[in-house]
This record gives sequence, C-alpha cells and structure tokens, in this order.
Amino acid sequence: MSTEWASGAVRRIPDRSRLPALRWVVVDDRIQLLAVARSAYRRNDWRTSYESFSRVDSVQTLDTDDLAVYASVAWRQGHGRESVRINEQVHTRLLRTDPVLAATKAAELGLAWLARGHVPLAVSWAQRARTLLDGVPETSAYGYLAYLVAVTAADSGDDAQFAEAAGQLATLARRLDDSALTTLAWALDGMAAVAAGDPAGFETLDRVLLPVLDEPVPVEWAGDVYRRALALARHHDAGARVASWTQSMQRWCDATEPESTQSAYRAVCDVHRLAGGVDTGRADLVSRVVGLRRLVADVDAVAAAMVEDLLSRSLGRAR
Repeated sequence: MSTEWASGAVRRIPDRSRLPALRWVVVDDRIQLLAVARSAYRRNDWRTSYESFSRVDSVQTLDTDDLAVYASVAWRQGHGRESVRINEQVHTRLLRTDPVLAATKAAELGLAWLARGHVPLAVSWAQRARTLLDGVPETSAYGYLAYLVAVTAADSGDDAQFAEAAGQLATLARRLDDSALTTLAWALDGMAAVAAGDPAGFETLDRVLLPVLDEPVPVEWAGDVYRRALALARHHDAGARVASWTQSMQRWCDATEPESTQSAYRAVCDVHRLAGGVDTGRADLVSRVVGLRRLVADVDAVAAAMVEDLLSRSLGRAR
C-alpha cells in the first residue's frame, strides 16, 4: 500500500501491481507449459513432454485427453507405476462419459499390469472391461479385451482359455474388418504355434513382424506383441528370429520416435539385442545395461529379469 496527502488526511491507495499481476503471470506460464508439453509429444520428445505435463499436473487439473497423453509419455520414460496411476484416473473419467472407451482403457491397464508381471491385476481389469461391454454391440473394444484375456491365459498356463480368446479375436477381426485386430489375431496364432513346437509359428510371426509391425496397431499393443515374440524366440533358442525381430522392433521405434530419444520401448529392444550376444567390451556392456535398467525395471518384468541376468553374468566375469 502507498499513501497520498489530500484535504489534510491520509488516503491509502491500493497497490494493484502485485497480486493480480502475479496471478496472470502464473496462468500464462501454465498455458505456455501445457503448450510445450503437447508440442513435445507431437514431435515425439517424450522427456520434455513428460516433464512439462508433470509440472502442469502439480498445479492444475489436466483434461482427459492431456491426462492420457501424460500417461503414455510416463510409460515411455520408464515410469510404469506412475503411468498406471494416471491411466486409472483417465479410466475413472471415461466411466462418466463413454463406457466403451472406458472398457478399452481398462483392457490397456490390464495389459500394462501384465507386462509388469501382475497377472491377478490384469485379470481384474479384464473383468472390468467385460462388465462395461455387457450388452454393447460388437466393437473393436471386444477385440482388445480378447487379446488381453488370451495373453493373460498364456502367462497363467491356461491353454484352453488362450485358444478360446484367440478364436474370439480372430472371428471379431473378420466381422469388423479391422486391420489392427487382424494383426493381433495373427500374432496370437503364431505365438500359440511356437509354444506348441510348430515351426510354422515362426513364419506366422515373421508375417506379422517383418519388415515392421503394422502401423494401425496402437503402440501399447504393438509393444506387447514385440516383447512377447522376442521372449518366446529366446525361450526356444531361435537366435535368427531374435536378431530379425529385434531389428524389426528397432525400425518400429525409429518410425515412432527420434533415434536419439531414450524410451522404454527402445530399452526393451536393446536388452534383447545385448542378451543376444552383441559384441561389446565388458566395461561398456555393464555401463549400457545399468543405463537400460531404469527404463525397463518398472514396465517389463521379462526385460527387467534379463537385465539382472546380464549384470550378474557380466560382473561375474569381471571378478
């Protein structure tokens, strides 16, 4: 407050230069930061997008679309637990506006929990998706749910449920003429054949993965196909397939993000490449694996275990 002498009395004049101006500066900063977050996402700069969304989210409520993008970049930066937490908020909002989208988000959440090694939680989210779709006409959401049920059954060793869900997905893909669901159905067919010892399964997966996974498949689901196919090839000592599918995943990453960008998907790809015996110095190998550990530890249980094995073997040789 300042003072002014008038008519022999002191009149206090409010200082309008402080609080109102500060408020507008804060609002403008938030708007600018949100624009930075969105722009960074469009140009596939996951780190800048994640950090900017995080700062905005700490001071104001993001709308549903921005919140979904925030969850996506959090996952790509290796923050799996945080990504799931954010996506659960997205799911809660969608429950009030679009039950079908909420069901698709529930299936996506189930897939994320499964990738992190939590089968019971994946089953729970699949049940939520199924409840939301009860009575809804056929839509692609049923297909993503069928894929989730199938891969959850595969991880649980339930061959009968896997076969049933895979069959449902294939039928639905034909009825809807949905190229993304068709690709996922082929992937399940190939995985089932390989697991059963049928070499034709590798050829089916080649059809899906080479030269690169079809663009219409949403990134979360495409990433799951790659991680599963690579783990399956390693389990069956199919070194040539590990090499070719790793190269395919590398091309897929290059198509969706700058080569210099660090992301969980690139890290998973690099883990499989290193585990495949890429020639590298011992010290360099340990350094690279330690760098990958943070990115995969909270998003892919299989890759995380592979990292620990690589570190154990490398450090054991060093001693």
